Amino acid sequence: MMKKINSTKLTKIRDKIQTGMGKFQRNKYVSAIAGGMMSILPILMVGSFSAIFFSLNIGPYQHFITQTGLKNIFNIITAVTTDVLSLYVVVALSNSLASELKTDKFMAVISSLMAFLLVTPMMEKKGSFIGLDMKYIGSQGMIVAMIVGLTATRLFSYFAHNKHLTIKLPDSVPEFVSRTFASMLPIFLIAGIYAIINYLFSLTPYHNIDDMIMTLIQVPLQGLGSSLPAALVLVFFAEFCWFFGIHGTMATTAVLYTLFYSFDVANLQAFKAGSTLPYIVTMTFITNQKGPRALAYAILCLRCKSEQLKSLGKVGFIPAFFGISEPFKFGIPMVLNPLAFIPLTMGGTISVAATYFATYIGLIPRPNGIPIQTAGTPEFFRAFLLGGWKMVIWHVVQLLILLAVWYPFMKMIDKQKCSEELERAQQNN
Repeated sequence: MMKKINSTKLTKIRDKIQTGMGKFQRNKYVSAIAGGMMSILPILMVGSFSAIFFSLNIGPYQHFITQTGLKNIFNIITAVTTDVLSLYVVVALSNSLASELKTDKFMAVISSLMAFLLVTPMMEKKGSFIGLDMKYIGSQGMIVAMIVGLTATRLFSYFAHNKHLTIKLPDSVPEFVSRTFASMLPIFLIAGIYAIINYLFSLTPYHNIDDMIMTLIQVPLQGLGSSLPAALVLVFFAEFCWFFGIHGTMATTAVLYTLFYSFDVANLQAFKAGSTLPYIVTMTFITNQKGPRALAYAILCLRCKSEQLKSLGKVGFIPAFFGISEPFKFGIPMVLNPLAFIPLTMGGTISVAATYFATYIGLIPRPNGIPIQTAGTPEFFRAFLLGGWKMVIWHVVQLLILLAVWYPFMKMIDKQKCSEELERAQQNN
């Protein structure tokens, strides 16, 4: 009876959390941030690997790429990818939000890009503008890029759906011409709005929106984001969501990108320059240092006496090696299983905390900024990309930590499963 009551309470709690998180994930702006940032991952990967090829500190290799001109090519690739990251962020978020708002995506994107360039500081020489200031279109301008990408797209959608602000041409006019004229007034209005915004900020002590955002918002956010407590709270919350059957990674993606991704870019730029990497806690650190949890689940299941868990370990071992844990989360199950709550929520949290201190004292290197996907990348190959052979050894240590955290709870789950299997066998006989 008590077990049934507890199960009913857990189900009610799950339903309430799922409703709240569902609304959050379905929010157009949250979806636009998550989807938009994910869409530029290929660009980030190209820039990241180019920076590594540029900076790999091996004498003969450096001589070879310098003599062949490859070093200059790698430098150019990095310059037009990660060094101008904010431009890609504006385009990606605008495209993603325009899709959510069901408005003209191309026109929304070019109006957002124009708006971003209007508020981005330019370099001057003898009273003439000579180009964009590169520091404002790199990682430092990310928050402004996100704000402008979302607000300009929303304004475009509002103006474009207002029949009084669009020029309607006869049906006989070709579609591309009609589309252009329909967007003309909305884009004029957006240009005027952001030009005025730029002028108003020029009258303030900050002189531009970027420096104001950096001083008042981005620096405090970076202080929050780069702290270990913030990382641990997010890791715990993601696994807490999983306990109720909510995809924790999806629930926290927008927050991770907003607070932590700029630290990956800063580390990558420092890595390329041969400087000390400034941050330990980055988005890559959080997503990749929860430890090889799926592999731990598979090993423990293989050692269970329960036929169900043993079979799950066999079926899930290969996916586990590629970082895919869903078969175990739903097959054990961990979802709404009180016996799994403590190891589920604390396993990754302990692993991240241990990794932070191992990094802090210099046992393992800081994250170099390569954006590596957790799911789909072979476990120890991923560790090698994150920090070479030292990180591979550390991931073995993480595996042992996770096995120790999960072992007593998996023993209880195994005992419960064996009892259930025995009871079913007796009923069938």
